[in-house]
Amino acid sequence: MSKHNAISNDKLVGGVLLGAVASGLALTALSGAGTAGATCASISGVGNGGGCISTPTSFAIGLGPNTTATADGLFTGAIANGITNGVTDTTVASSKGALSLAYAGGKNTQATTVGNLNVAVVQGQATANGFPVTAFAGVTPGDIGNIAINIGTRTGSNFNSAVAAGTGNIAVNIGNETGAGFENAQAYGTGNSAFNIGDNNIVFAGDSGSPATFSSAFNVGGSNNTVHAGPGPFNIAGLINQTGKNVLNNIH
Repeated sequence: MSKHNAISNDKLVGGVLLGAVASGLALTALSGAGTAGATCASISGVGNGGGCISTPTSFAIGLGPNTTATADGLFTGAIANGITNGVTDTTVASSKGALSLAYAGGKNTQATTVGNLNVAVVQGQATANGFPVTAFAGVTPGDIGNIAINIGTRTGSNFNSAVAAGTGNIAVNIGNETGAGFENAQAYGTGNSAFNIGDNNIVFAGDSGSPATFSSAFNVGGSNNTVHAGPGPFNIAGLINQTGKNVLNNIH
């Protein structure tokens, strides 16, 4: 049954926590990755060093200063494009698993894949202090067939992330975190989608505590909205040109 009321606190917190966990993973990956360096390339394990690490059949490329690219798996790629980085900026791409790709472009961005057949793409920038702008496709080795795309900036103190975790999920975020709220698109579970176009919005189909099945959440335009679809199957939630709204399994 569709619900028109505001999302309950536990639903909202569940969505926020996954984003926070994702950002925490990003910082962990930053600390656990190889030492960032200048432009580097490693193919099939040849050329490891200077910020780039690859395993047989994989490739890792870092462009610009303070870049780290790690490709760990069969036919897997990682590209970190930090050609505009300053002294305190970093760009990190990490792809772990088979047939996956992680691309991070811009100052203080992080793209991560975990599992197989996953794609994570982030393009944007963040201020040097605080969370990077992130894209996560898969968060456990068993995750498969996920796509996470994030295009945007972070200028405030909250996170800006796209997370697709589980099996066959897609999360796309196009927008900015400006200090007025979180910016997060996440699809968690099986066969879900989450799309956001706008600033300071939280859009999620499933979360870590309650994965969804074949559900879709979207936000187009507006800001400071929270949209939640799930647990499914076949729940849909969306907002179009709204501001400051919360919806669960309903379209406005």
